[in-house]
Amino acid sequence: MATKVLLVEDDADQALLFSRVLERIGYAVTQTTTAARAQAYLRTEPYALLLADWDLGGGMAGDTLIVWAKKEQPGLKTVLFSNHPELDAVAAASGADAAFRKISGVDLLRQLIIRLAPA
Repeated sequence: MATKVLLVEDDADQALLFSRVLERIGYAVTQTTTAARAQAYLRTEPYALLLADWDLGGGMAGDTLIVWAKKEQPGLKTVLFSNHPELDAVAAASGADAAFRKISGVDLLRQLIIRLAPA
């Protein structure tokens, strides 16, 4: 059974890119565009990893989702991603296991995901 990843990204092109990259290396990716929908998934299924965009529409930012998700699924690994200059500090404050800059490229994303949640 493939390792399950929940991807929360409101940019359709970015979400498709990240999903394809992760699926090609053996992950089962569930994709959503809002924190509210991510919460619904996390309430009903266990995931190994949550990838959350910091700047989500709909009232809840990715860092707030990570704080909530860590309480809901304590063993969950989390990554906050963005290109914002304050990303590292916000990720650390939220308890995220890692921060990822979108501009870093998919090779770095693959390495990070494999390190946090082996397939």
